[in-house]
Amino acid sequence: MTSTITIDASQVPGQQAGGSAPAPEGRPAMGGAPRLTFGGVLRSERIKLSSLRSIRLTLLITALVGLGLSAMIALLWSGQMDGADAMMTSDPAGLQTYLLIVSTFTAPFLALVFGVLGVFAVTSEYSSGMILSTLTAVPRRTPVLIAKAIVTAAVAAATALVLVLGGLALAVAFLPQAAEQLGSTAVISGGLGTVAYLVLITLLAFGIATLLRSTAGGIAVIAGLTFVLPIAMQVLMLTGWEWLPTVSAYLPADLGGTLAAGISDSALPEAVTVDGEALAVGSGPGYWTALAAMTAWAVAALVPAAILFKRRDAR
Repeated sequence: MTSTITIDASQVPGQQAGGSAPAPEGRPAMGGAPRLTFGGVLRSERIKLSSLRSIRLTLLITALVGLGLSAMIALLWSGQMDGADAMMTSDPAGLQTYLLIVSTFTAPFLALVFGVLGVFAVTSEYSSGMILSTLTAVPRRTPVLIAKAIVTAAVAAATALVLVLGGLALAVAFLPQAAEQLGSTAVISGGLGTVAYLVLITLLAFGIATLLRSTAGGIAVIAGLTFVLPIAMQVLMLTGWEWLPTVSAYLPADLGGTLAAGISDSALPEAVTVDGEALAVGSGPGYWTALAAMTAWAVAALVPAAILFKRRDAR
């Protein structure tokens, strides 16, 4: 025997015939679900990057080592300047050079560390498989990559500012006479140029890591660009090829040195004459040319990285 039970929809509490049950109190209806925004993606990337223990340790060690080296340089240079003629401590150019060396000298050595930061920002998700969850939550891939790049650049800029400002503070602490040159064009442009160089190195490594999706490969390439390639170019200088100095001047390491030197108030002569032969002076790129060239290095890695990140499989 079969029993049939008929339910009258009009008798169901909170529901009328032909209608739908209302959403439980305190829970938004489906039509009121929060919409995915770029700000949310940005916050998500910030949380993921800041939660990585390797990133936190890398930044802490970078700050400690960088400021420690700046303190040692300031101690040595200030002792030599105090023991020298009083004219040396009152020379604006000498004080500017002292401030720049103390605050920016460590930048070429720490460039690799900032490159590692850019690599970890990408490859950490690929190694853990979290990239699949990220792209599932945000199907449009371009906002993900842009948010990652912005967060990574912001972290690099904050760390670089700590190193530069901390170096300037240490320089003034060891040689108070240098405080009067803190607002000079050379010191300000040199400090900002160093920050820009370290941020662009980070973005260059970020683009390379996105292309390779390998931590070891990304670190190897950025180490080759910042350390190995300049040494190789110096060895090749022995061949006497005339184009080598020009090419070497546009490598990231040399561009970083140009940016760290700042914009000098004194104009250099275009050429000097030695034994009747004119020799070029300052033939390398200037400050703004170096900044544009360093930006071009970062863009050259980021553009193809963005294209491949959007088109190829996430695994």
